[in-house]
Amino acid sequence: MNELQPHSPPCVVILGMHRSGTSLLAGSLEAAGLCLGEVNNAAAYNRRGNKENESIRSLNNALFKASGAEWLSPPPGQVRWRPADEERGRALVRPYLEVERPWGFKDPRTIWTVEGWLRLLPNVRMVGVFRHPSLVVRSIIARATRARRRVIGEGEALAAWCAYNAELIRLQGKYRFPIVHFSSAEAFDEGFVRPLTSFARSIGLTGSLDRFFDRRLVNQAFPGPAPSPESRTLYARLMDVSRQASAPECANGSEFGGETR
Repeated sequence: MNELQPHSPPCVVILGMHRSGTSLLAGSLEAAGLCLGEVNNAAAYNRRGNKENESIRSLNNALFKASGAEWLSPPPGQVRWRPADEERGRALVRPYLEVERPWGFKDPRTIWTVEGWLRLLPNVRMVGVFRHPSLVVRSIIARATRARRRVIGEGEALAAWCAYNAELIRLQGKYRFPIVHFSSAEAFDEGFVRPLTSFARSIGLTGSLDRFFDRRLVNQAFPGPAPSPESRTLYARLMDVSRQASAPECANGSEFGGETR
């Protein structure tokens, strides 16, 4: 039985592809008052940190591994949670409930694990973010080159972008949450700030969103053409969805609890 109560403070689940602005979104909401708990606030490839809780990311990684997937080769759909995984998830959630204010977490892998999280959390508010495919592909390749871990080709990175964002679109259609556009060069433009501000205010966050953003940290600022017909179609669809994010019923998010529906 879910031990959390519907009147619990909102839990914000941030969804988005790697290198697509999820850290910016999480950091902006944290600046406005969202509790992220113990997160990474500095990293070699993200000087202000990726804003991820290591324990939550570890659980998502374990779910990926059990599904035969990895971050750049995601599963074909939502991963299966075993009872032991759900118990582990509940244990990770308990410390957040003690803060008695809106809290949340971010890890790009959550796109593929979110329906398991929804079974554990009442009062969930989801928000998504996306970025132009050419910028994400270049960012992934540049990071892999700097890290000297392995060579990642454009086709592999683009296939991952398409998979993550197709699932993001599917989830948004099912649960009707706002998606904001990380446009890079003008990251804090109206397409990002207005729907995110509306979302933040709807869950009781009153602080300034722009205290986290630093334009000097934006790399890959100017997009080229979308690299494939599939990515062009997905990007156009994401833009359409993001334009609707200022509508009250979407910008305010939705509440989910108990079993997914």
